[in-house]
Amino acid sequence: MNLSGFLFYIMRTLFLIFFALLFTSSLSAQYSNKDDRFIVGLNAGVVNPMGDFADESKLGTEISLNAKMLLNPKLAVGLSVGYMDFAQNDDLWAGDSRVKNDVNYQIIPIVLTGTYFIQAYDLDFRPYASLGFGYFLYRNHVESIPTNTYTPVKSEYTVSTGKVGLIPNVGFMYNLSKKLAVDVNLKLTYIPNFDEKLEKKKIKPRLEEGAELSDLQKYRYLGFDKITSASLTVGMYYRF
Repeated sequence: MNLSGFLFYIMRTLFLIFFALLFTSSLSAQYSNKDDRFIVGLNAGVVNPMGDFADESKLGTEISLNAKMLLNPKLAVGLSVGYMDFAQNDDLWAGDSRVKNDVNYQIIPIVLTGTYFIQAYDLDFRPYASLGFGYFLYRNHVESIPTNTYTPVKSEYTVSTGKVGLIPNVGFMYNLSKKLAVDVNLKLTYIPNFDEKLEKKKIKPRLEEGAELSDLQKYRYLGFDKITSASLTVGMYYRF
């Protein structure tokens, strides 16, 4: 079984475990505080590309909406939906003085999470470790404007794909009140198995119908086979 198949198997297993836990937890009476089982919050912060992906992109921003359901005081399952935006690395994209490029990268993670809360001396301080598996939507948009002509014509295209990946993270929650808590976390995003090239879409200016395209006109060759990034975010959470 290759890595892609292995991750798909893990993803499918996680879904089954997640829904099994939801079902069994609804029948369980092990968690006595029924009023504070659900935690919903919004995190925002910075995300730094790593490895080969950092050769193309640079420090960006991240925002995520997160929901958790406590199975007991130490364990929780949840769902996270986020948005990451990276700017271009000028070392790569500004290397040709004849062209001005405007490039951005977006990633949308849709992730199921499992969280373990570590018991601390201060009951308001809740350190934790978490692991998420999910699906990541990747998009890269490139605009180029020639600078060596009096009548520049902007060209642009988009490439996109979807991949399975994982997000391990560590952090802590600190209770501000019975219902509100602040969250600080550091996480690693890992998305493997990118193809060597992706087909260009939404190409402008439009080419004549039936025109024969060269390989470079049709495809965007990637400089990486996986995406790795590290994020630091802060958020506010509400219990109910």
